[in-house]
Amino acid sequence: MKWKILESKSLFSSGLFNLRSDRCELPDGRVNPRYFVLDFPDWVNILPITKTGEVILIKQYRHASGLVHLEIPGGSLDPKLNESVLEAARREMLEETGYDSDQIIDVGSHYPNPALQSNRVHTFLALNAEVKQGTDFDEFEDIELVVCDLKQLKKSIENGEINHSLMMASLMLCLKHLEKKV
Repeated sequence: MKWKILESKSLFSSGLFNLRSDRCELPDGRVNPRYFVLDFPDWVNILPITKTGEVILIKQYRHASGLVHLEIPGGSLDPKLNESVLEAARREMLEETGYDSDQIIDVGSHYPNPALQSNRVHTFLALNAEVKQGTDFDEFEDIELVVCDLKQLKKSIENGEINHSLMMASLMLCLKHLEKKV
């Protein structure tokens, strides 16, 4: 079922993404002359939960949707840092929330849009999280911390307050893991 790439051309590259066009041969011999793919580094996100059961979320404006979204901390692996996905998740949590944890669990990964993008999202759960430093936002980040409990988190998913599909998928991985613990 896998397609054979006959030719691959980079069409545009900027910062953390590359747009390419692949010419592919399908298993039955047909040739797709132009299949467009967006290459991104893998992304990470992490759900911090404090010792007292508080869930740490963030709110931030997303320009493409024109809306403020309720999310979990996360971001892109930085190819210049040569970091593991765990290191990237911890870095993002510290930068965006100031929280850290000595109990970080890899709860799984998923593909944001496998029809068009080549990257994965790696999701982590940080238990016993506590404030270790001040926030250190990227140059154009404008983030607000939101603290709630697990019941409120689930309600935010159910009522559509959390409407970012990548967050919803990652939260399902986290909640599945937490329910096993309870």
